[in-house]
Amino acid sequence: MFSRPPGLPFLVVFSAVAAVILMWASYPYWYGVEMFFYAVPFGGWLLAYWAIRVVLARRTGTLTGSRLRWILPPFIAGGVVLALMTDAPFWIRFTISAPSMEAYAGAVAESPNHREPCQWVGLYRVCDGWRYLDPETGEEVTGSAEFGVEDWFLDTNKGFVWLPSGKPYETIDDRYRYLKDHWYGSDGWGHW
Repeated sequence: MFSRPPGLPFLVVFSAVAAVILMWASYPYWYGVEMFFYAVPFGGWLLAYWAIRVVLARRTGTLTGSRLRWILPPFIAGGVVLALMTDAPFWIRFTISAPSMEAYAGAVAESPNHREPCQWVGLYRVCDGWRYLDPETGEEVTGSAEFGVEDWFLDTNKGFVWLPSGKPYETIDDRYRYLKDHWYGSDGWGHW
């Protein structure tokens, strides 16, 4: 059993771990600590298991057949690392979602007291939205919108802010990342 390279079940599990890492990296702010504690044990263990199986298969001479089957895990791992280095998961998801998010932000800016049901806005799950509150004045910024996004696995305080002018004010609890045009990514009080 251990004298052959890992097969399809291993690739499915390895790809699932990679998919979760890429999904967590597709928010305005990464789940840094969570990704580290998830990726290092699971990804590291799976890569070590793969390496042991390939070495044993090579020693016993059973490293034959489709090379794609046994060479794919390092390519998947390399692709994940490259995607994380370039912030590709976030930018792809944000770019695809931008038209829907602009429409949603416009609806929130026009009617901030109207409660929206939870819905998909582009590729992000959003529950409700509100106008951005200026922490210095305590007043709503006219024409602005702020909304949080939900995650399937973790409770999150990450989201987006759309401001017609100016930039959001960072506090000890809230931080913002400029994205493009009038868009900012937000991370609330729960960051590490």
